[in-house]
Amino acid sequence: MIKKCLGCGSLMQNEDVNRPGYTNDISRDYCKRCFRLMHYNEIPKVFASNEDFLKVVDYQIKKKNLFIYLIDIFCFPLSFNKEITDRLRGKDVIIVINKIDLLPKSFNLENIINFVSKQCEKIFFKVLAIHLISAKYNYYIKDLMKNLETFRKERDICILGLASVGKSSFINAIIKEYTNSKEDKIATSLIPGTTLEEINIPFYLDNRGFIDTPGLISNKSILANIDNNYYKDVIPTREIKPLTYQLFGSYSYFIGGLVYLKFNDIKKASLVTYKADKLDVIKVKTINFNNTFNKIGNTITPFINDLKFSEEIIKVNDKIAIFIGGFLIIEIHGNIEFTLGYNYNLGVDKYDTFFTRTNKKSS
Repeated sequence: MIKKCLGCGSLMQNEDVNRPGYTNDISRDYCKRCFRLMHYNEIPKVFASNEDFLKVVDYQIKKKNLFIYLIDIFCFPLSFNKEITDRLRGKDVIIVINKIDLLPKSFNLENIINFVSKQCEKIFFKVLAIHLISAKYNYYIKDLMKNLETFRKERDICILGLASVGKSSFINAIIKEYTNSKEDKIATSLIPGTTLEEINIPFYLDNRGFIDTPGLISNKSILANIDNNYYKDVIPTREIKPLTYQLFGSYSYFIGGLVYLKFNDIKKASLVTYKADKLDVIKVKTINFNNTFNKIGNTITPFINDLKFSEEIIKVNDKIAIFIGGFLIIEIHGNIEFTLGYNYNLGVDKYDTFFTRTNKKSS
């Protein structure tokens, strides 16, 4: 009998411990890898690759399914991926923006939908609807489910997206909301590539359901550029408290050992950071930048010695929002020029409009 692991979708087998799906008891629902990930938070040694993602996606694209394109709002530019949008053109697609629980409660949700809608219009990407949810707290899941029933038309619903945007968490949230289950059925982790194969979850009375898929791993994400021991320090997991810094004179700011901003002779401007609590910010005089950078390993978390930095001079006319590597958003307000330094692999995306309307804490 062919049996798949409920956690990662791999075929269960008891012959090779180094292959996906290994278990010493085929009758179990989860392979050893997923069992230890779910119960002991053990980091898996087997991950899905982008080849696995494309194989599954290209197979699903041939079907006339309804597609959910799941996007992490905090790393929107990476989640809104050309490789995925190009494959979904002409298909029935609903964009679902996940992790809104990370954003300050004072954010205007309508502005977020308008922001995403405009980005779709720019690349001529037509979708049936845009929904906001939190899979972690089940926010707006019921509203989405009503719309899915309208558009589903007796089809399966295939969920696509970047790795770690919350596809498996989304399905777990639905299962918990509409069944008596209190536990996750599909393995989840901050580690990209947790889901290895497609996972079919029967849900509707017509024997249709949800299809979970492996996530595309972006080389521009912080997750692909640092050791997973640092993930808990750099990835936000709870509501972000934005911090505002009034800019004047010549000062530099280190954000972890991952990003820095150098300002010179600033008259009046402000910097707002949206980041994980553990990601330290240190302010120094720009004249002392080099000396501080060489010593910062003992004073800031996280600092990674082997990161290579690129520098970019950025001119701001009134305001700019910069998304960096899926772990950091910064806003600059003012008419200034500054230097942004970051690991050369990280994605850096700039927008002159942003969806924030928030009361900020000054530092």
